[in-house]
Amino acid sequence: MSTTEKKFSRLTTIFLHILLLVSATLAQEFEANIKIKSSTAIASVEGKSLKENFAQSDKNWSFANSIAGAENLGARISGLNLSDENGGAIVFKKFIDGEYLAENRATVWSYQINLNPLLNIAAMAHVSWVSDEQGILMLGDLLPQFRAENNKLIRAKIKFDLPKNWKIFSSEKKLGENIFLVSNVEKAIFFVGKNLREKQISADKTSLDFAVSGEWNFSDEEAFKMAGDVFEEYRNLFGEVPAEKVQVSLVRFPKQTKFGRWEAETRGANLTILSSDMPFKTLSLQRLHEQLRHELFHLWIPNNLALTGNYDWFYEGFTVYGSLKTGLRTNQIRFEDFLATLSEAYNIDNLQTQKVSLIDASKNRWSGSNSQVYSRGMIAAFLCDVALLRESKGKRQITDIFREIYTKHRVPREPQDANTAILSVFESYGELRPIVEKYIRGTGKIDWQADLETIGIEAEETNSFTKLSVKAKLKNRQRDLLDKLGYNNWRKVVREAK
Repeated sequence: MSTTEKKFSRLTTIFLHILLLVSATLAQEFEANIKIKSSTAIASVEGKSLKENFAQSDKNWSFANSIAGAENLGARISGLNLSDENGGAIVFKKFIDGEYLAENRATVWSYQINLNPLLNIAAMAHVSWVSDEQGILMLGDLLPQFRAENNKLIRAKIKFDLPKNWKIFSSEKKLGENIFLVSNVEKAIFFVGKNLREKQISADKTSLDFAVSGEWNFSDEEAFKMAGDVFEEYRNLFGEVPAEKVQVSLVRFPKQTKFGRWEAETRGANLTILSSDMPFKTLSLQRLHEQLRHELFHLWIPNNLALTGNYDWFYEGFTVYGSLKTGLRTNQIRFEDFLATLSEAYNIDNLQTQKVSLIDASKNRWSGSNSQVYSRGMIAAFLCDVALLRESKGKRQITDIFREIYTKHRVPREPQDANTAILSVFESYGELRPIVEKYIRGTGKIDWQADLETIGIEAEETNSFTKLSVKAKLKNRQRDLLDKLGYNNWRKVVREAK
C-alpha cells in the first residue's frame, strides 16, 4: 500500500468514527455520566436531555421504587438538582422517596444514589449495587423513569467514571473507553469491578462474552466451554441467535452466603448470575450448568418475544422444565434427578392451602406467589410434555411448543397479549386443553396418576410427601415414551462416545 493510500485509509477510518459518533448523538434521547468511587457505594449521576419531545415534559420526576420484591428503592436517591438548558435552577417539590414534581421542564439533572448491597439477597441480581471490588449497574433503577413518545425505546449515551483498575462489561455498543451507546435504557446492565477475567466465545454470528469474578471449584475454561455448549443447544433448538452480542457475568455474592444459593437476571442480552459455590467440584459444575441452561434460555424466551403482560408461569415455570429436559439431553443430570425435581415441585404445590391459577400467580409473583409460578408451572409443563408424547406416539414434545411460540411471536412481530397468544397455541392441541383449563386457567389439584401410568412412572406417598420413580416392569409403549422423555439418554451418550 502506497503512502497516499495509507493516508486515505486512515482518513476514511477517522471519518467513519466521527460519523458514528455524530449519528449516535442524533439518535439518542439523553446522555448521562455515572461516577463510582471505590471508597464509597454512593454513585454520582449527571445527565442532560437532548430532545424536546422526550422525557419529563410533564414535570414529574420519578425513580424505580419496587423491583422483584425489593421495596422503597426511591430512598436511595439524594441531592437531586434540576436545571433548564441555560443552567437556571428549577424548583421542585418532593412527595415521597423517589417522587418529585418540578415547577418547569428540566433538561439537566444531577443526584446521588446509595448503591450499598441490599440486605435482601433475593433482590441482588435484579437491583444495582456496588461493593469494594465489584458491582452490578442497571440503568433501569440507576436513572429516572424516563418516557418517550408512543412508548418508544429510550436510547442514551452513557459514560462511566470508574475507580482505577476497574473493568466494565456489557452487551451494549461500546463507543470508547467506558462509553456506551445504549439502545434500550430499561434493559441495559453493566458488570464492573477489579480482578475480573473474561473470554469471548464464538457462537455462530454472536459474540458470547463471559466475565468471571472470584474463585470457584471449577476453572474459568470449564465455565467458558459450558456456556458455549448450552448456548449452542438453544441455537439449534430455536434455529437462530437472539443478539449480535451476549454478555454473561458470573459474580460471587458480596457477602457470605450459604452453599448453593444463587440469584440471576437475564435482561435484554445481559445475563447476570450471583452465586455462592458448592462444596465439591462435581456439584459446583452441576449448579453452573443449571444456572446457564435456565438463564440462557431467557435470551430467546421471553427476551426476544414480542409479547406483553404477566406470563411468568410460562417463561419461568415452563422454562424450568425445559431446562430440566436440556439437562437430560446433554447428560448433565440423571433421570433420577429429573424425577426428584418434579417430586419436589409437586410437594410444594400440594402444600399450598389457597391455590390460585397460574395466570393469577404470575400477576402476584413478587407478593407471595413466586414458588407457585415455578412449582405449578413446572408440573403443568411436564403434563403437557407427557400428553404431547402420548398422543403423537413420541413424535412431538414440549420443545416443539417452545419453538412454535418463538417462531410465531419473535421480535419484530407485532406485540400481542402473552397469555392470549400462548394459550392459543396450547389450545390448538386437543390433548393440552384439559391441562390448560385445570392447571393454567384453573386452580385444580394436580391429578397425574393416569399421566404417570402412560409413561411407566409411579408416585409413592410417605408422610404426605410424594416421590416419583420408574416402575420395575414396563410395557413396550411405556418404555418407548420414557426413552423419548430422556430416560435412556445416558446410554445413547455412551454409545456415541465409543
